[in-house]
Amino acid sequence: MAHRPDLYTRWALAMRRKGDFRPGERVGVAVSGGPDSVLLLDFMQAFAAEAGLRLAVVHFNHHLRGPESDADEEYVRKLADTLELEFLRGEAEVAAVAREQHRNLEATARELRYRFFFSLVSQGRLDKVVTAHTANDQAETVLLRLLRGTGTRGLGGIYPVLEGKVFRPFLSLTRAEVLRELASRKLEYRVDSSNLDLRLRRNKVRGELLPLLEKEFNPEIIPLLKALADRARDDEAFLEQQARERAHPWRVREGLEVKIPVRALEEFPPAIARRVLRQMLQAARSTLRGVSHGHIEALRYFVSQAQSGRRLTLPRGIVARKEFDWLALGPPPVSLADLEYSYPVEVPGELTVPQLGLTFRFKIVRAEGLPKGYNGREVTGLDAQKLPGKLLLRNWRAGDCFWPMGDRKLCKLKELFRQHKIPREQRQLWPVLESAKQLVWVRGFPPGRAAAASTGSSTILLVEEEVASSR
Repeated sequence: MAHRPDLYTRWALAMRRKGDFRPGERVGVAVSGGPDSVLLLDFMQAFAAEAGLRLAVVHFNHHLRGPESDADEEYVRKLADTLELEFLRGEAEVAAVAREQHRNLEATARELRYRFFFSLVSQGRLDKVVTAHTANDQAETVLLRLLRGTGTRGLGGIYPVLEGKVFRPFLSLTRAEVLRELASRKLEYRVDSSNLDLRLRRNKVRGELLPLLEKEFNPEIIPLLKALADRARDDEAFLEQQARERAHPWRVREGLEVKIPVRALEEFPPAIARRVLRQMLQAARSTLRGVSHGHIEALRYFVSQAQSGRRLTLPRGIVARKEFDWLALGPPPVSLADLEYSYPVEVPGELTVPQLGLTFRFKIVRAEGLPKGYNGREVTGLDAQKLPGKLLLRNWRAGDCFWPMGDRKLCKLKELFRQHKIPREQRQLWPVLESAKQLVWVRGFPPGRAAAASTGSSTILLVEEEVASSR
């Protein structure tokens, strides 16, 4: 019978095949003192010798178990000294932080721990960090997420690589394999007493649910759940790419907002539409933290049912807006009071409005000098002799009324905006010209009836605009 390579040889071969590490890289091994991390450190030492890596021992003290936590830290420090490896430590009063933020203790511990890992990489002290998550950890995570009602993304469980900085090379090893290897190598480790507390959900899954499933339903439940996570990640990667490709022709970026036509979104299959919305949320806020499946479903309902002008507030300050045929995602609009403007106009002359990023030019031309069709361009003709007073360029305000040339009556400008499908967010800063408390010009509309140039006008006031120079 052919000789079966030992666990280390098989593991090292898989590591070389993946090619995650390059010679000369400085790799931190996250060591808590428990069995998984102690074996990972032993394996990484041997692997580093042949792969040309430089190792450091990384430890984070959560201060959750008083003297026991400090004893774990001291044990790991001595282990690093024995192996002549640099010891990099971090710490936080996790319980106090969790209370202050009203957050789950385990989630807070994980966030603070990984923040420390990422800081070591961003500061250039390490190139990568490896952690000792096993197939058992993967199975526990998948079960916990199933019990919460997760989707395909959640079924992917613990990802082998996190942002190209944190690697989990033990995800194919079961805890039973780890313990057998520790015994054969006579490696000592610490036991975290909090892992025995069955009041914690993960411990209850580890100590009661998984053993029950192994005994009563399937002895291969751990590798089965690990394989399910692998397939879910493959499926998720494919669907994410499909969503990016399908939405690319439709997505638009306008300032801080990301927009997409409602019709295009509604024509996507639900699996694609959900991912398009997640990608848009991430583009608008650079993170999906706090966004759940329920939020995505609420957003899908909003897209299909909400009337134009409605808003939906989402986690982390994101606001969804329905504006006629478009869905827009972005930060809350700035208060109108902070952006209102009002500037006196010199004729002829030009005026830059920083709130709009536009420069307006006010020109006086002789009527006979206008080329044919001139008014078909984006200019507006007013008879300067008909203006009742000095001109003021300002933003639209609630209650403004306007009587455009060609219309039958004076109308609320708000109603004209609605008729011409001008989005609410643009209306707030929409430029108008006021003369003696009367609107004589509104951007994008015919000139005001009372001041419009006519065949009898000798001189005409033209209003032109262009993007303001950044200089």
